[in-house]
Amino acid sequence: MASAAQSAPTGTAAPAPGTAPASEPAATVTEQARVRPARRAARAKFTAALLAAVGSGVILLTIGRGWATGEVTDPITFKVSASGSQLTGVPYALGLAGLAGSVALLAVRNVGRHLVGALLALAGAGSVYAVADRLHSLDSALRTSAGSQGLGSDAVISHVSNNVWPYLTILGGVVLCLAGLYTLVRGRGWSGLGGRYETPAVSAEAAVEAARERAVTARDIWDAQGRGNDLT
Repeated sequence: MASAAQSAPTGTAAPAPGTAPASEPAATVTEQARVRPARRAARAKFTAALLAAVGSGVILLTIGRGWATGEVTDPITFKVSASGSQLTGVPYALGLAGLAGSVALLAVRNVGRHLVGALLALAGAGSVYAVADRLHSLDSALRTSAGSQGLGSDAVISHVSNNVWPYLTILGGVVLCLAGLYTLVRGRGWSGLGGRYETPAVSAEAAVEAARERAVTARDIWDAQGRGNDLT
């Protein structure tokens, strides 16, 4: 009777050899749930930095182009033109600031990220305002250009027109401003560069290794129960 009682099933079966306990899949799923938001945040951060770099690059590339043309009709008749940098130097300076901010955006954290976002938004808005303001006074800029050629500031300018370049500069400012606003709204959960930075792949490998250690410990417990050891 005693041997029959000892050989009766206890209601709890030991896991088969080579079969991982349920804790390992659960740990893997938990780690994946943590990795996905981190990857999304990293993509959003790089997207904001890319937008800032593109907007700044457009400003810097278009500010030196010929924006306006006109015709001097008095005292002599000839055509005159003016580049964006001759009209205003503000967008160039703000474009450089935006380019520096796009690089800093990848490294700063917390309050620094919000400051960089505000800088990008203000730089973009300032570029748009500066260009739009100068488009209303192209004749005075062309008169200044004519004056630099020895015609005096009282030269008569007619047929004043502008091309597409200033509007591309405005577009670059808009993109730069949007990058700053996007950073201010979504940048709270983004990570920065530092000594404790760890890629999602490394975190996943660490989680799997920890799960394996937990699995070995569980098998040891089941083996000890099978040998009749008192675990209490």
